[in-house]
Amino acid sequence: LSIGSSQNCTADDGTSGVELWEVCYSIENTDSLNLNYTGLTGSIPPEIGDLTNLTYLSLFQNKLTGSIPSEIGNLTNLTYLSLTANNLIGEIPNEIGNLTDLEVLSLGFNQFPTLPESIGELSNLRILYLRSSQIQSIPESIGNLSNLKQLILEFNQIQSIPESIGNIAG
Repeated sequence: LSIGSSQNCTADDGTSGVELWEVCYSIENTDSLNLNYTGLTGSIPPEIGDLTNLTYLSLFQNKLTGSIPSEIGNLTNLTYLSLTANNLIGEIPNEIGNLTDLEVLSLGFNQFPTLPESIGELSNLRILYLRSSQIQSIPESIGNLSNLKQLILEFNQIQSIPESIGNIAG
């Protein structure tokens, strides 16, 4: 079984689970996943989207590669998501806009050239951390983030700032 491969399994509590990084997590009873500094490699398995009761997901400072799976959009109960300090690349999936309960989104120190327009759907977002993420463009929809208190964008390659950013009260 290689790191990152996923299959259905039975969790320790007897409920049905999903296997992520060689550990079986209960689909029903897993609400928090903190795997910071654990040396995870490979890509984020799409099956992570099966853990629909997650409110907290942090994969900070690992060696994850590839792109963020669109199934991340299934985690509609998330209030905290950190994928910071990995080797993730590519487009942030539009499905990120489904995470309307999200308060903290931390994606810094990866390589994401653009933010999807759907970022503007994250109406409860308070912190958006994108430091050193190779960001080149910011969508107009960023102005919809009326609860945003911190927007960290330093050390990117932003070409222009949309006027709508002035709508953020902060």
